[in-house]
Amino acid sequence: MEFSDLARSRRSVRVYAPDARIDDAELEALFAEVVLSPSSFNLQHWQFVVVRDAARKQALRGLCYGQAQVEQCAALVLVCGRLDAHEDADRIYAAEPAATRDKYVPMIKGVYHERAALQREEAIRSGALAAMSLMYAARNRGWDSGPMIGFDAAKVASLLALAPTSVPVMMVTLGRAVSEALLPRGYRRPVSEVVRLETMDGPALGA
Repeated sequence: MEFSDLARSRRSVRVYAPDARIDDAELEALFAEVVLSPSSFNLQHWQFVVVRDAARKQALRGLCYGQAQVEQCAALVLVCGRLDAHEDADRIYAAEPAATRDKYVPMIKGVYHERAALQREEAIRSGALAAMSLMYAARNRGWDSGPMIGFDAAKVASLLALAPTSVPVMMVTLGRAVSEALLPRGYRRPVSEVVRLETMDGPALGA
């Protein structure tokens, strides 16, 4: 599918066909594309928990303020970001030329060391980039999706056994949309409103 078609056909789905199933092979192929997402210093902060078990989805629904798509979807993906991804710098750069490794590994450790706010910001940024990749990759494979931030993060982290160094970024539901339930696409701000040239008070693009 051309990217233009992907962008125009992707919708945030709230109602799924409850009989859809997504197997391990399909998930593996999907995430093999998702992990190609960009990240700061190539640290790949993202982690994912895929939930398909009906009882666990039911429990999660209670932590998502009763949102029905949590139970209806074929799989619910909790997208997470690691606060300690910088600690893997040696492993990530192990196969790089010595000059590259010697330059970037100390730089990475210096940038992130004892900088809790930056660690959290990067974890969320990288997780969000991966979440968008997940939604486009899913659409390209014929699956529908929907991002969610309406959940009790602390209780979800406990239920899904997240480490203290793993931050919930968002959920992404995957499944087959009930097309009759899709609403017309909502209002989108025009390009001329959101894009400025050179400076924020510069001319609008396309105005």
